[in-house]
Amino acid sequence: MKKMRKISSILIVTMGLTLLSGCGKANSQKKLDKMIDKYSAYCTLGDYKGIEYNAVSTEITDEMINQQVDGLLSSYATTNNITSGTAKLGDTVNIDFVGSVDGVEFEGGNSGGAGYDLTLGSGTFIDDFEDQIVGHKVGDVFDVNATFPDDYTPNPDLAGADAVFEVTLNSIQEVVYPEYTDEFVASYTDASSIAEYEQQIRDNLTESYKTSDESTNKSTLITAVIDNATINEYPTQDMEKLIDSTIKDVEQYAQNYNTDLATYVTVYYGFSDEEEFREYISNMVESYMKEKIVICAIAKAEGITATDDEIKAKKQELMDSYGITDEDDLNDMYNEDDIIFYTLEEKVTDFLIENAVPATATDAE
Repeated sequence: MKKMRKISSILIVTMGLTLLSGCGKANSQKKLDKMIDKYSAYCTLGDYKGIEYNAVSTEITDEMINQQVDGLLSSYATTNNITSGTAKLGDTVNIDFVGSVDGVEFEGGNSGGAGYDLTLGSGTFIDDFEDQIVGHKVGDVFDVNATFPDDYTPNPDLAGADAVFEVTLNSIQEVVYPEYTDEFVASYTDASSIAEYEQQIRDNLTESYKTSDESTNKSTLITAVIDNATINEYPTQDMEKLIDSTIKDVEQYAQNYNTDLATYVTVYYGFSDEEEFREYISNMVESYMKEKIVICAIAKAEGITATDDEIKAKKQELMDSYGITDEDDLNDMYNEDDIIFYTLEEKVTDFLIENAVPATATDAE
């Protein structure tokens, strides 16, 4: 998914650079009006007001707060190696081992007395290895019988082989968490007490989920409106330019890694070949173009536009979100046409939300 997001970011930047080039030095509002007129013509709108949709509204629970608290305590936890007790599933143990196949030790099968930390149940070692440690006491020396998988790639010579490991259980790791007190909170957070700290968590989660929920609801609503619309035709020349320029940008990334495009998209993005990559980009461009057309069509139908001041405010918002003070740095990420469209899109989605009929999970029941 991270790889796909990186491709998406390349695409988004390229869109603004390609689709509205040649607008001249007209002011932002004139550029916007020209964009609305151009793209709205490709679409016949369906229903877009009074749309019913399942609204997401996340409730902040005590469990969410406790998870944050547990994370804080884990950050300052310490580990002790205890030399008594019995290993159980989930424990992290320190072991030494010597592995052999048909009585002959094999390369990489000996810890060399250095000790190895292993969490039982993690699946780090081959099947059944970790389960056979469970129930043994610290200090025990015992055999573990295990079979290497048939597709064991680290050492194909061991694939499918039955092995015996002589294992020594050296110790069990005990995690010691700090005591959750007002004093601890005051020392390691900017709150002075547990109550204040947990209220901060609740406030932060509330704000975070509010933003996330709003984004999800807008996306759900836009998808519904797009599905209701009919795209009569696409601006194919714009789309081909966008596809080509995006691929050209990725080719530049490939050159930075001293490789060709086919190798780059296969190794770094997991595509089977260059053709599959181009198809993926083509589909993204079509989805983007469909959304842009519908947004512009709604703006045209409802007389929605944006003033120069609103566009400037959007630019400042983007700069603030990235911690940028120099406009030149923002221009490396977005050009003016990008910002113009994002300003319009936000106003149109706000209009859609205001004129939609949300149904919460409770309503649906």
